[in-house]
Amino acid sequence: MEKFFVPLNRDPQIRIACSFFPPPERPSPRDTLIVFLNGMDSPKSHWCPAIDSLLKPRRRPYSTPFLAYDRPGQGTTIGRNQDVPGRPQGHGRDCLEAAHDLRELIEKVGETRLGINREDINNLGIVFVAASIGVAIARLYAAEHPRTVTGYLFLDSTLANSDSIAVYPDPHAPGFREEDLLNGVTAQDLNTARNKLGIVYHPDAPNKEGLWRGNLPELLPYSDAPQLVGPGPRTPYVTVIQHDPVVNARQWVKLLGIPKRVSEVYGEPVWTEYSEGLTRLTKPQIRKGLIFAKGSGHLIHKDDPRLVAVELRGLLDKLSRDEGSRI
Repeated sequence: MEKFFVPLNRDPQIRIACSFFPPPERPSPRDTLIVFLNGMDSPKSHWCPAIDSLLKPRRRPYSTPFLAYDRPGQGTTIGRNQDVPGRPQGHGRDCLEAAHDLRELIEKVGETRLGINREDINNLGIVFVAASIGVAIARLYAAEHPRTVTGYLFLDSTLANSDSIAVYPDPHAPGFREEDLLNGVTAQDLNTARNKLGIVYHPDAPNKEGLWRGNLPELLPYSDAPQLVGPGPRTPYVTVIQHDPVVNARQWVKLLGIPKRVSEVYGEPVWTEYSEGLTRLTKPQIRKGLIFAKGSGHLIHKDDPRLVAVELRGLLDKLSRDEGSRI
């Protein structure tokens, strides 16, 4: 593994921390790059167990290089984003702008580590392994750069088309009737859930990296659109994995104080519906899922790194049999 920093053109004081796993066999230039996209406030080091599983002797998938990195405000990256007028204090960049930074990073890594000139970078096939809000960034990248991504492994995507709080009925909304609630959920349960969740997941809630999510529902209003377009007729391959609903509901009680029955009745069905929508972003014959990661909470790559490695190998196996995949 090679560690290095990449300064951003928009602000050279920001130096992106990268962990690069070069190809062990064929020399540069390369045809494919696997890029790991972090969740919010989740450093690249969280991918280490999954990457270690991929790098076990004689089990590494092909000779494909890997790249993991920390966005500004994460992990070991140096520097932070400046505040943007009109956005809450401490919220400097949105997810589309994060996708722009990602493009610059791919261009620079392609040139310096893979021997690919900037004008030829679209010939480099990208495979995204994305967790949580990293899924939204991957989708926005793909919309800006169609036909460049050959595969996606989505891990417990954020609900990009919602402020997350809205998944729970609002007891103060006109026409709300407590007697219509299901499975013993009360108006007080909903108030508790909305307030607790808002502290962490409301678009205006502070986060270490200063990532603003206020416009995300406008950028990605649907889980199943726009369609992802790969470089070939049988790309991109998409695999979608979601947390274990039982484990996640239990964790939200412990970590956030959200009543378990509220998650079970109102939160989990919405999350599952959203994840199922993600599977429809590509053609039926080149998608897999929805897979539930048994025993895992939201951070699937931490809770079950072996599953992530297995599913990524499977995705790469499919790409290797497709002439248009570039792997």
